[in-house]
Amino acid sequence: MATKLTSAGKAAGIAGAAIIALGAATGDIFMGLVGAAVPLAMVADVKIVEGPAMIKSENGMLRSYVQLNVRDRDIVGFVDEAQRLVAQKVKLPQGMYLQWSGQFEHQIRARKTMQVVFPMVFLLIFVILYLIYNDFVDAVLMMMAVPEALVGGVFLLWLFNDRFSVAVQVGFIACFGMATETGIIMLVYLREALEKRGGLEKIGSVAELREAVIEGAVHRLRPKLLTEGVAIIALAPMLWATGVGHEVISAMAAPVLGGLLIADEVVDIFIPVRFYWVRRARWLKLHPEAADAPAALA
Repeated sequence: MATKLTSAGKAAGIAGAAIIALGAATGDIFMGLVGAAVPLAMVADVKIVEGPAMIKSENGMLRSYVQLNVRDRDIVGFVDEAQRLVAQKVKLPQGMYLQWSGQFEHQIRARKTMQVVFPMVFLLIFVILYLIYNDFVDAVLMMMAVPEALVGGVFLLWLFNDRFSVAVQVGFIACFGMATETGIIMLVYLREALEKRGGLEKIGSVAELREAVIEGAVHRLRPKLLTEGVAIIALAPMLWATGVGHEVISAMAAPVLGGLLIADEVVDIFIPVRFYWVRRARWLKLHPEAADAPAALA
């Protein structure tokens, strides 16, 4: 045990001598051996300067935030413009880079999702219409009301100065369904008017066909208007909603209400005309002799 202590003392003496030798070589003066006090000024410069309140890091790299809120314009459009201007006018030092993050990322992801959802909605509506009527042309007639309802939704968004958002996209999907529903009611009565006369086979002239179409379009107008009126009256207060979540509610209601208002006129005027053109062409195929009889075409 005594031998070990002597060896330890020799080791400490050697270490102290090494420290003294190092101090002498560098010109620094140490006041003692191991455990001596070293002035901070010998190893660092202490200054009071302005700097970040908190130092943040991520993946071993320093990080800093620049935050802002966007008002009265589209968030995604603002970010696209900001990214372009920053890339043109800001030169970053080597080793630094920018990364954009925020709510606009949700809209971009939602936009990609809607690019899949919208075609699927159109296809699903068309398949359902075809299964209901078992008539490809009638299904196409109903789908023609959808783009026209889209115009009404866009017009009302412009009128209320609403921005295109995820809620607006959902509203347009509902608008497509409502416009198709309105057209279905009209088509049901048009087909019913022809069936009451025995179908195209029993109709004797184009004039009788026109009369049947007018009967189905005009004399059955009240139930259709009542159905549309209930939906419009129910949706109108949502445009002026207040309180928590009113931005989403009004944004969803605007395209639906605008689509219904325009689809109403489109369905009432254009669908009966298109329906008459289609049925007239079919009637002429069933009655080829009528093409040479002016009385039948009158």
